Amino acid sequence: MKNYKKGLLAAMILSAMSLMAAEDKTIYVTTFADEDGENNNACSLREAIKTAKLDKSYGGCNVGRTLRLDGSAADVIQLEAGEYKLDKELIVESALKIYGKTPLNYASRSPITLLYPTREALKSTISGQGKTRLFNSMASQSSLEIHHLILKDGYAAINTLDKGNGGTFYVAGPLSINTSEIVNSRAAAEGGAIYSVAMNTERNIVIQDSLIQKNQASSYGSVLAMDCQGNLGTTQTNVKINSSSIVKNGSDTTNSIIDFCGYATVEIVNSTIAKNTASTTGHIVRMTNEVNRPLSKFSSLTALSNTIVENTAQSTLFYDNTGFRYFNFNVLAFNQGLSCEYALNQGNPTRAQRVEFSTIRNAIQTTGPSRCVLPELDEDTTSNNLDVSNNIISSLLTNYIEPAIDNRYLGLYYPRDNQTATDLVDIGVSGCIEQDQRGIDRVIGSTLTFDPSAKNTCEIGSVEIRRLTAADITDLQNKSLVELNDFYQENIDDLEEIIADKNTPENELPGLKEELKSYQDLLKYTKQYQKYRAIYINPFILAMPQETLTNDKIQIKALNSQNYEVSVKTLGVGKLVGTGNSTTVEGNPNDPNLKCEWKPDLNRIMMYRTDGKQTSSVDMEFCSYTLKDRATGASSAGLLRAAFNNIAPIAKDDEYRLNPENNLTVTVNPLENDSDDGDGPLPSGKSAFYQDKDGKEIPIHIVKLPAGVSLKAERQGACPDTYQNQTCYGGQLTFTVKNNLSQANYSMDYAIFDADEKMSEKATILLRNTVKNTNTSSSGGGAIGMWGLLGLLGLAGYRRLRK
Repeated sequence: MKNYKKGLLAAMILSAMSLMAAEDKTIYVTTFADEDGENNNACSLREAIKTAKLDKSYGGCNVGRTLRLDGSAADVIQLEAGEYKLDKELIVESALKIYGKTPLNYASRSPITLLYPTREALKSTISGQGKTRLFNSMASQSSLEIHHLILKDGYAAINTLDKGNGGTFYVAGPLSINTSEIVNSRAAAEGGAIYSVAMNTERNIVIQDSLIQKNQASSYGSVLAMDCQGNLGTTQTNVKINSSSIVKNGSDTTNSIIDFCGYATVEIVNSTIAKNTASTTGHIVRMTNEVNRPLSKFSSLTALSNTIVENTAQSTLFYDNTGFRYFNFNVLAFNQGLSCEYALNQGNPTRAQRVEFSTIRNAIQTTGPSRCVLPELDEDTTSNNLDVSNNIISSLLTNYIEPAIDNRYLGLYYPRDNQTATDLVDIGVSGCIEQDQRGIDRVIGSTLTFDPSAKNTCEIGSVEIRRLTAADITDLQNKSLVELNDFYQENIDDLEEIIADKNTPENELPGLKEELKSYQDLLKYTKQYQKYRAIYINPFILAMPQETLTNDKIQIKALNSQNYEVSVKTLGVGKLVGTGNSTTVEGNPNDPNLKCEWKPDLNRIMMYRTDGKQTSSVDMEFCSYTLKDRATGASSAGLLRAAFNNIAPIAKDDEYRLNPENNLTVTVNPLENDSDDGDGPLPSGKSAFYQDKDGKEIPIHIVKLPAGVSLKAERQGACPDTYQNQTCYGGQLTFTVKNNLSQANYSMDYAIFDADEKMSEKATILLRNTVKNTNTSSSGGGAIGMWGLLGLLGLAGYRRLRK
């Protein structure tokens, strides 16, 4: 059974509405003023945080989540669009999730994915006004999650009560920053944006899909620093930075931008670290073991698919022989100062130094002032890093692109596709991170039979550049036409109900109506063009669109029939041999019964056979499809490889009445509401159900007849295939209860065989005795089925909301 997916936009909105339908325990902030209990008519952010701790109303705030046994369940605090100005730091005393106004716009498509919704600029800001730190969780060690917020102008001053660490966050508990910004925060000592103190349990610091920009510290860690004298040596701190941009931080007096000590396990993935500045003796990423900043021997730094360029310092990566380092698919070059510097042995990481530093497919400079000094390789080992010593940055990367809607407001660099062996695009291997910094699937390793040289492989760096590619679509099989049409109808019903609901936000309606029209067309034209055992293929589903760089601007052309012509060609049945222009089919390349057609109004390619034959176990059926840019003429061709199978017939539950006036005897035909419709419309002259060698239609198999019931059939004979030792029936079946005084109901399972001898799932025949219960319905009925059940479950929360 195919697991069809609910429409993407409808599923997202149903999920959100289901959450809304549950009892709302969110604490809503209703004033921008920094109040602290003096006004019961409004709820400030500070009061919301205290309400979460107290589990009772404080100021003008509603009570949040109170049913937690250990105090760990996080309260949710929701802010509105606007700026919240703090007069003093916020003390985090319990687990919190703080959300800004959502930046997701369901009325607009993303310029990156070309799907709904688009991510707009962040709308909610918390400001320290340059005079106070924003968050402090030192005493409680509680977890804090930040979503959709700009955190700006934090300041940690040195005074008798404060060491001046952590301009935005001074944390001793877990910290998660999601789709947010930390901007222009300062620390008079360490940790311009974040300062972490490890206490007694393992901690996580997560920065996801966020911009960290223009933060400063007077000493260590303009972005992140750690307490090196507490329990960090024995308590693990996990730092994960993913799909984020750390840019323009630091100053010419700071010692470092990201500073690790203690027992640190660090992962930096799909991120941009650029244009940061440290002193002439400072470093951008510092991870070394020193007396006053000890580093555990178990520490590690993993960097995967990052762009680390245009930083200014003595060195960008400062490391020694403590712990482990794994660097794969990074651009670590074009910095002012060394890109990598070894802290010991006069900067010479010889084999005797026993440095654990694994590098795979990084773009580095081995000579020049921005060189990356790496450990000496073992004998008989060669480096597979890409040496870009003879390149200038503009030949491999665009200029730095400022945060904008078309890069998720992150700020990044696009690689230039020069079609050379020394650029960063399609380097010929796999193993990079599956998505790039923008959330684009890299689609590594897809097969391109007709143009193997165009196969997409890894880029080096955080951003993938897409080019028009019609990928091979293999392992295609026909699925149940009944289930497919039911799936379309269920989505239509869901979408119509959501659109009609008064609680659906107005800005979500355009996307919902567009999705509704798509499903209506799919249902309408699938029924119009349906063929026996047809396969319906979306030619754009695995294709990649063309991305074009123009003056450092990226332009993406959506994959649809408005932008691309679709053409198809039948290749034949058998075995595929060769690649490129020499691709042929051995077997029956001119099979006239194999059809491949593009239906523009259906927006699908249809593959089917006019003779309805199943594909043999040793053959496959082949077509090709081509996508051609209507404006430029650029094209790409992909292979369609399919097998046509027999879909099981459909047996439905039946219920029949037993009447005493008929001596508890009933004559019925269970096939009346059964079918072989899963295969589609039958070819002319073909029977739907099984016939034996004498032409008798006997498709009904009674799995087990109840002991108190006898059966007489109009036709009977041996069942097909592995069931040939059992009896199958056809025509009218007469069931008689042997004891005509019985008041019992009788139930039995049955299945049916189609003309190609495939058996259905079991269904039930219920003989309801009216002697016992006269309030019965007549024969017929049918099962609700799994698809209906899933649909009802999916709408459960939504319908509660409507009530």
